[in-house]
Amino acid sequence: MTKNFGIMTDSGADFSLDYMEKHDIILIRTRILIEDTEYIDRNNITRDEIIDKMINDKAKITTSVAPPIDFDQVIRAALEKYDKVLYLGISAKMSATLQNAIMTARRLKTDNFIAVDTKTVSWGQSLLIDHTIRRRDQGIPIETVTDEINEMKKNIQLHFFVETLEYLRRGGRIGAAKSLLGSIMGLKPHLAVDGGEITSAGTVKNQSEALEILRDITNQYSNEYRNYAIVVMYGLDNPEIKAFSEEINKQFKPLNFIYEPIGANIMCHAGPYIFGLGIIKIPDSAVDAYN
Repeated sequence: MTKNFGIMTDSGADFSLDYMEKHDIILIRTRILIEDTEYIDRNNITRDEIIDKMINDKAKITTSVAPPIDFDQVIRAALEKYDKVLYLGISAKMSATLQNAIMTARRLKTDNFIAVDTKTVSWGQSLLIDHTIRRRDQGIPIETVTDEINEMKKNIQLHFFVETLEYLRRGGRIGAAKSLLGSIMGLKPHLAVDGGEITSAGTVKNQSEALEILRDITNQYSNEYRNYAIVVMYGLDNPEIKAFSEEINKQFKPLNFIYEPIGANIMCHAGPYIFGLGIIKIPDSAVDAYN
């Protein structure tokens, strides 16, 4: 297996530690603050522990960007291991992480660090990472892969539903006015990532109605994209979402299908009851990477 460049990302992306180690993903880790205690994402606290503190302890949980020393150490180590590094970062409109990485690379005076603003987050970001891994392992040059990613990020749909917008308001991801949607009794906010920002797409009465909207979105963009990958994502798993994911995979037969949990960093802002779907267009020239 050829690894002709390094792949770096941050806690905005969602994937397991096993996946990260298997594919040698280099990670900038967000800090997670629970009340007065600081933790390191995917290091000294688990996703399940965070869920427990959110639901049972109703703890105040926020996140913060990794300290400058982390950027320096991680980027230096990556450039020592690889001739070139491709960093796929969380949307710059959602976090300062991408800009901090770019500034660090400039201080190191390197031209071998390429940073891409994915303009998305969570499994939208991870779909781009998955594509990058596939193309890297085919031996495709970093410049070609970067061009593909910059084109693919224009054709990705990421929609999700939450119980309340309060977590997003606390984290500064949306304003107080938008968070009022979360107080509408009995309705679930429908959110989407558009232009690198989280936007409101309306509300639904219940989970079943939300899943039908996700099915309609999949139907629309599967027809438009022709070649595509799909992810169904969740905070707390439940039988209805799992059954829905199996139906989506069977009905639409994507080049790649993922059913995975949303990471702790994202749940800190969206809450544990989040669920959603992402669909991304795969370039015709790269379809063989999904065989």
